[in-house]
Amino acid sequence: MSEQEPAARDPQHPAEPGGPAAAPAAATEPAADPQVRREGRPGEQLGEQPGEEGRTHLVQVTRRRAPRYRAFVLAGVVVAFLVAAVVAVLTPPSGGYSQRALFGYLFVSLGIVCGLLGGLVAVLADRAGARPARSGRR
Repeated sequence: MSEQEPAARDPQHPAEPGGPAAAPAAATEPAADPQVRREGRPGEQLGEQPGEEGRTHLVQVTRRRAPRYRAFVLAGVVVAFLVAAVVAVLTPPSGGYSQRALFGYLFVSLGIVCGLLGGLVAVLADRAGARPARSGRR
């Protein structure tokens, strides 16, 4: 009773240490490598294809590093918020405008300007990063 028959073995569980060897079915399955991906043609489904069992294709990709425009624009708006808050606190109320009104007007106007400047910086960073690297000796 110390040995189990091959039909009684569970293929999902490996053999116990010191026990009989695992079933040979696990050796025929391809290794699951996360870096190996299958490549297909447009309109073709990747799955069970005749003659394609166990065959994988490596795909080389080029990653384009682009800035996140939303982050640059929001950074500009945050800078505008901080500048408007500092100016509103340091400026005494005058001319019929309270500090809250001054803050509101400054935040709206500086928010638009600084948001656009943040977007411009993102575009310039994207263009600077999209240039091909120079080849040759220096």
